[in-house]
Amino acid sequence: MPMEIYSDLRTPEIKVFYSPVIELVCAVHLLTDPAHHQYEIKWAEEMISMLGTEELEALENIRHYPNGGIEFLNYVLESKELLSIENFIYYINNSDKADFFYYLLNESIDKERIKKAFNNKNERYKIQEKIKWIVEEDMLMNFFDNPEEIKNEAVAILKAVYQKGFLDRLDQGADRLGEGVSYVNDFIGKDTIEVVLEKITGKPKRVFSGYREYYIIPSYFVSPRLIRIYSDDKLYVVFDCRVTRDKKEALLDELSGLLKVIDDKSRMEILRILVNGKSYGKALSDIIGISTPTISHHLEVLKQAGLVKEEKLRNIKYFYADKDRLKKIIDDINKYFFNAE
Repeated sequence: MPMEIYSDLRTPEIKVFYSPVIELVCAVHLLTDPAHHQYEIKWAEEMISMLGTEELEALENIRHYPNGGIEFLNYVLESKELLSIENFIYYINNSDKADFFYYLLNESIDKERIKKAFNNKNERYKIQEKIKWIVEEDMLMNFFDNPEEIKNEAVAILKAVYQKGFLDRLDQGADRLGEGVSYVNDFIGKDTIEVVLEKITGKPKRVFSGYREYYIIPSYFVSPRLIRIYSDDKLYVVFDCRVTRDKKEALLDELSGLLKVIDDKSRMEILRILVNGKSYGKALSDIIGISTPTISHHLEVLKQAGLVKEEKLRNIKYFYADKDRLKKIIDDINKYFFNAE
């Protein structure tokens, strides 16, 4: 029986480096929910304090994106821009609003339907029905009512974070990013790229198979700890550069960040009260003796750190301590100092 067998023997191209563009996008995503990374809670607080009212409103809108701003990484594949933040922002700023919404909605709605939805409310409701699990209806309608404003706000946030000391913070993490690059390079050449990525990420190698170009990018700000961006032949793997640490160092970073959060008498007292029961802003203000806006600020910091949760009953937001997380933190402190098992 005649037989013909074809295979692609070309060795895939592999590049390992860190990307300022990806770091900026991941940093903006972190700002939408700083609880993702306890070790950067102080940086997040400082950055948010430097943002103006309109920028904070823009950040609030990005919180309602399906993935809280990580969608901007879709532009990496299209623009091929990984190193110049200015060029990347310029590219998004000059992109078509239909393209912007196509990426914002995770490429789940085709561009022609998106274009119709800008002027047709019935089309918007059809889109909402298809993606109701990823965007709330009122937010989706707001997006389509103000498409240029939504896109301009996104550009404004990227610019603001970039211009308010982001590169200085990135420079401070350069050694860690460099360690991430070295960590990957130690594996390269010793096994197939699929196996290398399996070792680094803990994900099955099949999810990394079949690409001709591999870009392996350690990140300081990435959250969640692994992001895959891909086209037919290219794969970008963004992973937390902290995988190079040993367990004790990782624990130290996390505990250090958390202790900085509660290094405040008012926050400590709020936390103590909320361990014993639910309460709300005005009640906490009366008990502790500081203004309600100040209480709100402290509650937000504690929420971002994952120490406090909230629930809404009628028109009142009630807050309570996450006791399980607090117990784990106390246990981790014990392990760190006394090497308890």
